[in-house]
Amino acid sequence: MSADLPGIVRLRDRREALTLRTILTAARGLFAERGYARTPIRLIAQEAGVSPQTIYAHFGSKAGVLGGLVDLLDDEAGIPDLVAGAQRTEDPVALLGLLATVARQVRERCGDIVTMLGSGAAVDPDIAATQAEGARRNRLGVEMVMDRVRKCGSTLVPRATDIAVALMSADVHTSLVTEAGWSHDDYEAWLKDTLVAALLR
Repeated sequence: MSADLPGIVRLRDRREALTLRTILTAARGLFAERGYARTPIRLIAQEAGVSPQTIYAHFGSKAGVLGGLVDLLDDEAGIPDLVAGAQRTEDPVALLGLLATVARQVRERCGDIVTMLGSGAAVDPDIAATQAEGARRNRLGVEMVMDRVRKCGSTLVPRATDIAVALMSADVHTSLVTEAGWSHDDYEAWLKDTLVAALLR
């Protein structure tokens, strides 16, 4: 029996992870369709096929579900893989290219979450707090890449992190992709070239 326990535990972990993703996916769709304020936990539970108690047990509140969308964004945008890629290269151009890829994949795969947080932050403190957490994680990721670039022997301009965060912002993406009609490939290539030209001495 003891030999089976690790597998049983892993299966339970996978089942729990699947439940969490199902809840977050349901909330993502409902928040986009109805708005955060008009989406009760009861409706999220119904859409996800779970009980409201399950949602409260995992997330504590509707604000907790909203916060979970930041984790979902990180996962769906492939950020853990890109972070791992940053640890495997010492090429400063490739490292800055990874930032361009992050910005592209966040907007391309999770633009609905970014838009919801941006439009709701001004009117709802829960959304504002979640947007701030997403921005904090983004900045930490950029700082990590900048530290990596420096450790590889390259010199960066002053305030490199601030400049990179500004160039990677949702407003720049909206201006180029949504309003000017650029493809995501064009946006990513431009952002990589611009980061390299603006940040490396």
